[in-house]
Amino acid sequence: MSNGDDPADASEGADADDPEGDDESAATVPTLPDEATEESLTEYLDEIETVLADAETEAALDDVEALLDDAEDALADADLPEPDEDDEDADDPRGDLEDRIETLREDLSDARGPYADAVDDAIDDAA
Repeated sequence: MSNGDDPADASEGADADDPEGDDESAATVPTLPDEATEESLTEYLDEIETVLADAETEAALDDVEALLDDAEDALADADLPEPDEDDEDADDPRGDLEDRIETLREDLSDARGPYADAVDDAIDDAA
């Protein structure tokens, strides 16, 4: 039993002082893989997709755009296998990743929302 002179329970303040505590509101920034392989770039794009889904500000969307630029650069430098020209069903990892980046860019554009031209068009359509 405490008489009020005892120090506060250390466990109460421990979470506030823990720099590695679980802060779910802090987004983790994807890290560009050291070696650009189909698997590492796919994982990187998965992480970018998560960041895009969680983005709530223009600054966060700008960060996603920069990450997509980095992914595009890494893909351009990647040594990926080329599809067999004779086999129409052959896998094309570079083409698949390029398509995925383009889809994420479209999602990014959609997330930015309508701007002046789009708003003007909507007003004209409503009139």
